[in-house]
Amino acid sequence: MVATSRNHQIEGVQPKTTHEIELTRDGCVCARNHVRRGYARLTQGAYVRTHSTDNLTPDAIRRARWWALVRGVARLYEDRDIVLFGPTALQALGVALPARLEDWDACHVQVVGRRPERRGVVAHRPFARGPVWRRIGGVPVLHPVDHWLQLRGATDDELIEVGDGLLRRRRPLLTPGDLAARLDALDRVYGVDKARRVVRWLRPGTDSLYETRTRLVLVRAGLPCPAVNPEVWCRAAGRMYHPDMAYEAERVAVEYDGAGHVGAVEQMDIDARRRRELQDEGWMVINVTARQLGDPAPLVRSVEAALVLGRTHRWAA
Repeated sequence: MVATSRNHQIEGVQPKTTHEIELTRDGCVCARNHVRRGYARLTQGAYVRTHSTDNLTPDAIRRARWWALVRGVARLYEDRDIVLFGPTALQALGVALPARLEDWDACHVQVVGRRPERRGVVAHRPFARGPVWRRIGGVPVLHPVDHWLQLRGATDDELIEVGDGLLRRRRPLLTPGDLAARLDALDRVYGVDKARRVVRWLRPGTDSLYETRTRLVLVRAGLPCPAVNPEVWCRAAGRMYHPDMAYEAERVAVEYDGAGHVGAVEQMDIDARRRRELQDEGWMVINVTARQLGDPAPLVRSVEAALVLGRTHRWAA
């Protein structure tokens, strides 16, 4: 976190114009005067104007500082055909990454010519690339699949978690067809074989990385793969719900409870009503948290027992 005073940090939202970022070469801000002029240093030669962050969370401040760094680096090398790389590009696209693959302290780039050596900038060797796919706040990124393949060292399950994020339910970046077509176009590129190996485990329509992680826990334990966010009509309540995961024939739903719901009274009320109305419709609802995923055996036993019970009731009917 960079500050010029106790209550003034870097801006808490993505800069709306390039005027929020100043470069030394512009002649107005430099190492000697940036504090006096109300700027914080992002990296050598790039500065951002400071703003109050009194009402921001630490996570929002961290993300704002990172985004300012990305904007600053993009401007420093805008004449060098720069594109974001790997984790930086995916974070800019709003794709959730496993904690081990996140990097909110550096800007990963691929740039033509001599690679930059600056604190907070990680330059990667040239990678097979196509045209710029989109500009996020003026910063160029490649096709999301290109950046998915750039997550070198990711495990199969981590690639599945990120791949699901490309196909997410709300504002998906890609369709399954888009993803498959890009993999075909990247034939023989490093990482494409590994991606093709895991793509059959991807499921469009997820809402969070932890939902994917829960699904993989169940599948790795030998249970059937549940449907993702299927439609469940609750007749008595007159509402349609979409359980995170469901075994529809057995009427067993598995719901991931994130930390964001803790203390949110309105959301807790909504969740409680949802659970009750699903149960009234004959569904068994099993909830799981991130901590419980650290020791998933009890969850697996509960889901397995619920499936057996659901099948028994179905046969008896």
